[in-house]
Amino acid sequence: MKIIEKSEVASLTTMKIGGVADRVCFPASTEELICLMDSVRSGNEPWSLIGGGSNVLVSSHDIPGTVICTTGLNWIEQIGRDLLFAGAGVRLPRLSAYAAKLGLSGMEFFEGIPGTVGGAVVMNAGAHGHSTSQILESVTILNLKTGKIEVLTHKDIQFGYRMSSVNPSEQIVICGRFRMLPDTEASIKSRMKENNLARQRTQPIKDPSAGCTFSNPIEINIPAGKLLDSIGAKNWRIGSAQVSSMHANFIINLGNASSQDVCKLITKMQEAAKEKYNILLKPEIKPIGVFDKSEAIIWTNSDQTVTSSFIITR
Repeated sequence: MKIIEKSEVASLTTMKIGGVADRVCFPASTEELICLMDSVRSGNEPWSLIGGGSNVLVSSHDIPGTVICTTGLNWIEQIGRDLLFAGAGVRLPRLSAYAAKLGLSGMEFFEGIPGTVGGAVVMNAGAHGHSTSQILESVTILNLKTGKIEVLTHKDIQFGYRMSSVNPSEQIVICGRFRMLPDTEASIKSRMKENNLARQRTQPIKDPSAGCTFSNPIEINIPAGKLLDSIGAKNWRIGSAQVSSMHANFIINLGNASSQDVCKLITKMQEAAKEKYNILLKPEIKPIGVFDKSEAIIWTNSDQTVTSSFIITR
């Protein structure tokens, strides 16, 4: 297993923000993951989990304990005519391309999403009117309460908009099993291209960001991006963190942004939305590391479930 001591975590994230972790570990098999978690938990050591590094905000403070990066769990296997097995660390565009070559449809919406299978399961990732729950048949997890490997079927998991009942502080995703539909490779790749072009037209994909900052509010039928655009949030800036001029639900790193900059900007966006629409926008991005209470309020005030595996306030 690859282990890096005193490693900057910023390079593992799409937003390029993050402090120095005591160590970063890259388990490359289920056995290595189990041994690592046994060691970490027996020593009562703080730990955090990261996949592709999207949809997360890593604190610029030093990160105590171990950061576990799952990108080494990157196998893909066809286990039936229309079934694919994929490790938690497989990048979603790679999985989508793999399925296309086999003439299997259903993952076209993964094209362009910078996350991994594990994150897609936990977040019920989606785009273009599709979501992970529509194709996920089962997920294999390491149950940290029992220390055992378990298989959760679709009916064992509760899914919602950008969420699932899979709790990564207790259930670490090892791999997912996906059921697809047959189609021609040309048709599948055509849809993938359309999805990619739509993303390029509407999102700042060339700028470092964590993806969408907020989940779309369920209280009103207005996407978070349009809501924030209506209050003039585009180009708001604190430090080197700026709301994208292309899409108001994206915060980009202009080059030297800190997690403090991002949290202050998110707070400003939440306050403005609350004042105009009486809605508290809930961050879609998840915290990793040590955050001051004034920073953590962006999650705790919006009823987010935040565990010690992901955030430590001080």
